[in-house]
Amino acid sequence: MSDFNKSIASTIKSISEKKNLIFSFNNKITKIEGNKIFLPASDLSKKNFNIKNYRGVTDFLALKLKYHDFKIYKNFKPKEIVNEEIFDALEETRIITLGSYYMKGIAYNLKASIEFFCKKNQFNKIKKRDNSQITQIIKLVTSEFFLKEKLPKNTYSFMNLWKPILMPIISKDLVGLKKEIMNQNEYSKKSLKLIKKINKFCKKKNEFEKKTIKQKKEEKLEKKHKNIEEKTNNSSFFNNESNNIKKEVKEKIENKKNKINKKVNFLNNSIFKLNEDLKYKVYTNKFDKIVRAEEYCKRNELLQLHNQLLKDSKETSLTVKRLAKKLQNKLLVFNKSFWNFDLEEGKINNAKLARVIADNSYKKIYKNFEEKKIKDTVVTLLIDNSGSMRGKPIQTAAICSKIISKILENCSVKVEVLGFTTREWKGGKSREHWIEKDMPNNPGRLNDLIHIIYKTPEDNLKKINQNFALMLKDGLLKENIDGESLLWALSRIWKRNEERKILMIISDGAPVDDSTISANSANYLEKHLKKVIKFIENKTEVEIIAIGIGHNVNKYYKKAVTINDPDQLGGTMIKNFLELFDKKK
Repeated sequence: MSDFNKSIASTIKSISEKKNLIFSFNNKITKIEGNKIFLPASDLSKKNFNIKNYRGVTDFLALKLKYHDFKIYKNFKPKEIVNEEIFDALEETRIITLGSYYMKGIAYNLKASIEFFCKKNQFNKIKKRDNSQITQIIKLVTSEFFLKEKLPKNTYSFMNLWKPILMPIISKDLVGLKKEIMNQNEYSKKSLKLIKKINKFCKKKNEFEKKTIKQKKEEKLEKKHKNIEEKTNNSSFFNNESNNIKKEVKEKIENKKNKINKKVNFLNNSIFKLNEDLKYKVYTNKFDKIVRAEEYCKRNELLQLHNQLLKDSKETSLTVKRLAKKLQNKLLVFNKSFWNFDLEEGKINNAKLARVIADNSYKKIYKNFEEKKIKDTVVTLLIDNSGSMRGKPIQTAAICSKIISKILENCSVKVEVLGFTTREWKGGKSREHWIEKDMPNNPGRLNDLIHIIYKTPEDNLKKINQNFALMLKDGLLKENIDGESLLWALSRIWKRNEERKILMIISDGAPVDDSTISANSANYLEKHLKKVIKFIENKTEVEIIAIGIGHNVNKYYKKAVTINDPDQLGGTMIKNFLELFDKKK
């Protein structure tokens, strides 16, 4: 550590009154992590090195350690990006003001940093007011008001653009903030009130409130967002580089969201076109319901059903667990890490050095560490919860989905388990509504759907262990509308970021809903199911496989297996997963 760096370190310790600090210089960013202080390089030999600004930055970090409580900050920090930037700017002004009041010696260095910030942002060249400038103007206005010092001349024209419209709104709030400058908790509350008052300036220019479905409009929207993001917004006196890194992270998150939105729009458009081509419609979806298993019935009842499931499926459970070990062993082989020896390049293997001394021509003295991993995968199990599954089939489906979920997750494969049925027999409230409206012809799907989430990919199996037993509940299993249920499962897995997506459906027959079939053509639901399957198989990256219990599903799905005995379900599921993972190592 150079003498200059030593003096910086001792100054920070002295001002902050914290002795156990660890310093790291030559960093790209300036930040505090616990007791670690990261500072940029301090090369005094460089012509463009601004020593006054550097001292201002380090003095600010010391003041932050002294006056800033991270826990309070975290409690009040807004979620919106622009609001967070303004909140940070106000807190920064509070810290600078306290340092300038109580430590006159460092006020000069802080002032130098403010001047450097103003010069860098070239405020004198800004001719028009824009909402993207709100953080900068709040920073300048509060600094001038709190410190009672004139800002550099190059800020005057910029300040005059904003002051006439901003000061009447926030002048009282600035007085209130200044009174609470020693109390970070109250200061943060008042900061949020101020931000709320200027909320109309926090909305970025050209931002659309609604996203259009059409791709052309979406592309225009993306371009506008990119133009906004490209504008520099150096809102901090001291942390410009770290702010840029934050922005990069936020941009990456936004890019991910944009990709997901594109995928969702593609799916929505495709579904709309698919239904339009088939003339498939839903009479009303206002009675449809999506519910988590633990919310469907009381916890005590769920525990009773779970105990019943364990009692009634002891033999099945043992068989499936035994078979599941094969799947686990296979997947663990894919996740294997090992050293590869006797190579001609890589890391030197010390054990072979003696061989080199004995034989100069010997070259295989290197080794390499190799790691095999399963491709990042998510699996959705979609289980038919219709009345015809009652008894042994649904019991086996429940226990198999539970055991296989555990095995797959032990091997780093995410699993979601979903179920589908209808809320009522023969139409429910949808049909009642249709009858009230004088039964118009060709009403489309005429029943109330219920889609059940037994497990999401993020759920901890230990916490939702009883959820699978809900399948045994009396009155749950009714009718099945497979096409829409497949689209629901697809819409959930479609948003996921995993590279590989597998959708396995377990059913015992064709879609059946008496209410819909009686008011439309006899094959109305079946035609829709076939079209949906064809779309998933040909137009998406989702691998779909079906297991039919006592019913031939090969006429619907390209990849399908039919079993006649429910006891075969566990073995069939495991066999199919083995083939799927063996195919793409």
